[in-house]
Parts: sequence; structure tokens; C-alpha cells
Amino acid sequence: MPLPALDRMFITSAWLQSMIYGINCVLFGVCIYALCVQKKKAHWVVLVSCIFHFSIATAHNILSLFYALQGLTNPAIISVAGGSILYFSRVTTLSLTMLGLYILNVLVLQLLLIWRFYLVWDRNLFLTIVMLILEIAHLSTAFAAWSMVIRFGVVITPTTKALLKACLTFNLVLTISLTSGIAYRLWRAGKDTFGLTSHNIYKPAIYTIIQCGAIYTSSIVVVCAIHLSGSPAGVMADYVGVQLAVSTRVILRST
Repeated sequence: MPLPALDRMFITSAWLQSMIYGINCVLFGVCIYALCVQKKKAHWVVLVSCIFHFSIATAHNILSLFYALQGLTNPAIISVAGGSILYFSRVTTLSLTMLGLYILNVLVLQLLLIWRFYLVWDRNLFLTIVMLILEIAHLSTAFAAWSMVIRFGVVITPTTKALLKACLTFNLVLTISLTSGIAYRLWRAGKDTFGLTSHNIYKPAIYTIIQCGAIYTSSIVVVCAIHLSGSPAGVMADYVGVQLAVSTRVILRST
């Protein structure tokens, strides 16, 4: 059975990455301007996390360039018939490094969202521990699924598919719970102060959180659906997912 055109798939994903990274550059500039120039009141974690996630996006984009140059221009690879396709189907140091950045980015994103959830819920330890358990379950299944991908390459085995389904479930439940929980608390806080201000002062933040959560959740569903379909394009879609996740979180940092 011939391998799919992974070289074309990667070129497409790299193009989409670059487009979203350009948007991330603008969003990062807006966020830094709001936090540093306008002196918007925010916890120091907000600025540090903004810089961290943009650094992850930048590093991932640079590695994608090196990955493309290696697979599409290296004479030792392209001199072989279908060499580029074979290269992108293998697990390499560059692909493992990009995978490591992806996992690190998602982990920090969710932990920061849990931290914000903890604050808006008046430091409710019980609810926060529940969210942490969901994150541990999500991370465990994600590591297990990706270990299978590392072992078998772009081929999706039944075990890998089952792990991806579990990972998708935990990720969706966690993301929806955190997003809706934060939005609800802000709505309640705005409702309590409605008599003093004649409007909900948290409405812009609520809309931003819901929109970002919807975008991120949609990207999770699309990427996992591609994985579960058995298409090797799922691995390439993950590369785009890194940039999209950073976009939504950088927007949140400025709210």
C-alpha cells in the first residue's frame, strides 16, 4: 500500500502555521502594549505566560522550517524515490522536539486556565482538584497515544485510536468545564454589581472567554476527528493546533 502524500500535507500545514503565527505576532504585540505600555492591571503570571506561549509558537515555527528544509531539500533524502514522503512518515529528532513543544504548550495552557478558574471560584480547592484530576487523565492518555504514534509512526492502530478517544473526551470535558465555569463566575460577579454600574462590567471578558474556548474546542474536535479517521494528516494537523492554541490563549491574557 503506497504511503499518502505526506510531503504535500506538511507543506499545507506549514503554510497554515505561518499564517496563524503572523496573527500571533500581532496579538502578542497588542498584549504587550496593553500590559507594559498602558500598564493594564494584571498578575505577573499573565505577562510571563504571554511571553512563554509566544516563545513556544516561535520555536515551533522555526523547527517547522528546519523540518521542511530537511525533508524537501536534503539531497540524501530527495534523491530517493518518494524520499520526502518516507522522511515525514518516520519519527525524527525534529518531529519529536515539535511534539515535545506541543505537549508542553498544552500542559501549561491548561494549568494556567485551571489557575484562573481557581481564582474566580474564590480558591475553591474541591473544584480545582477535580479539574487537576481531569488534566492528569488528559495528559496521561495523551502521552500514551503519542508513545504509540512514536512507535508506529503515522499508522493509527486500534489501541492508538482508543487512547485518542479517551484523550479527546478528557480534553473536551476539561476545556468546556473551565471555560463555562470561568464565564459563569464572571457573569455572576457582573450581575451582583449591576445595580452600581447599570451594566455588566465583565461582559467583554465573558464574550472573549467563550469565543476563545469555542475556537480551541473546535480545533480539538477537528484534529482528533482527523486522527480517528485513520488519516496520517492528523499528525500534520497537530502542528497547526499549536499555533491556534497560542492564539486563543494570548487573547485571553489581555482580557
